[in-house]
This record gives sequence, C-alpha cells and structure tokens, in this order.
Amino acid sequence: MEFFNLIEVIVKDIVDEVLKKDESLHNLKIHRNDIIAYILNRVPPRYVTGERGIIHTRIDPRIKFQQHTDILFLTYEAIDLFSRRRETEVGENENIRDNVAGILPHMIGEALEETTLSVIPDLKITLLYNDEPAHMMDSGWKNPYHGTKATRGYFHFWPKYMEKEMKDLSEIEFRVKFEHPKFDPRTVKVVVKAGIKNNPGTTLSMPLVLMKLKDGVNADFLKED
Repeated sequence: MEFFNLIEVIVKDIVDEVLKKDESLHNLKIHRNDIIAYILNRVPPRYVTGERGIIHTRIDPRIKFQQHTDILFLTYEAIDLFSRRRETEVGENENIRDNVAGILPHMIGEALEETTLSVIPDLKITLLYNDEPAHMMDSGWKNPYHGTKATRGYFHFWPKYMEKEMKDLSEIEFRVKFEHPKFDPRTVKVVVKAGIKNNPGTTLSMPLVLMKLKDGVNADFLKED
C-alpha cells in the first residue's frame, strides 16, 4: 500500500493560506517552495497509509493543534527570513550545490529532560567542527540553534562541505554541544560521510539526547506554558 507524508500536505495548505490572506506577502509567492522546504526540514514527518490513517490524524485534536501551531510558527519564521534576504543572496543560495565538490547530510535530533522527557526551552545547541561552530549551507540554518517549545525538542543542522578541510577525509567528525544554565552541559560526537557533488544529500537521525538538571534545580519551570 502506498504511503506518504501527511505533514507535507498540511504544510502546503498552511503556507498557501498565509500567503493568500495577507496582501503584503503576495510578492513572496515566488519563494513558496523555499518556505515549504524550510518548514519540512524542521518538523518531524507523519507517514500514513490509506484513508483511515488520514482521517485518524486529521480528527485527533491534540495532533491537529500541535501540528498547526508548530507549522504556523515556522511559516512566519520562514517568511521573515525570505523577506529580509537580499535577492543576490537568494541567487547564491539556490546555486550553492553547484559550487561545492561534496555535500553533507542534514542532521536532525531531539533533546529532552531525562526524567520527565520534557521539552527544554532556550536550550542552546551548537554543531562544532574542529572546536568551532560549523559553517551551515546557508543563512536559513542557524548555528547555534536555540530550541523552543514550538519545536518540541527537535533541532536541525545542515553543515556545509568545506572542500579544503574535508576533501581527504573518509569520515568527517562533528560534535554537538548542548548548553543551558540549569542543566549539566553535554557533548555528543557525530560522524558523517560526504555525498557526491549535486547529490541532494541524505538525512542523519541522531539518537535522543537526555539532559540532566544541575543539582538543586527545581524542574517546575519545564511545566510552565
């Protein structure tokens, strides 16, 4: 039986609705696909098969509310990004894959508090290469990344392939650093391989990272809305 990502359908609907209802955003329609891709790279997929899966997902009020809130938040985040981006920068970013010898995987992960599996607001997550923040594919990918409740503990990076430094490496090692004033810091090693030029790349799913509260810190702040 065929399956598909229902989130893709929902994202397209919400983006089209936002761009349509606000006349000031009509000039951003040329960036519609960029906005959709920006969002899809930042929300977990939800695969369904057949009519039953679609109906169940659509009518679950908890899922529907979370999906709409997260996607709407990211829609306006993407709109703000593309509104401020200069046309020359856009052109450079669209052709970026043609200007590199290799391409690295997207990276997606999740970090939560270890005992309650609560989302940690304002968690600072930095992807490091040679102990420095790694360069990203373009300005749409933030490093460091600051987690919010809207992103439900997920974080994303798409590091840029640095030919001069990486061309002779069979494996490329990164470290992901997690920092929050109320938690013990953590660092996780991530090893990837570069793909070939013009390959759209793959997605690397990292294991769940569990963060430990510092001694004496009350966890009640994690329950706040």
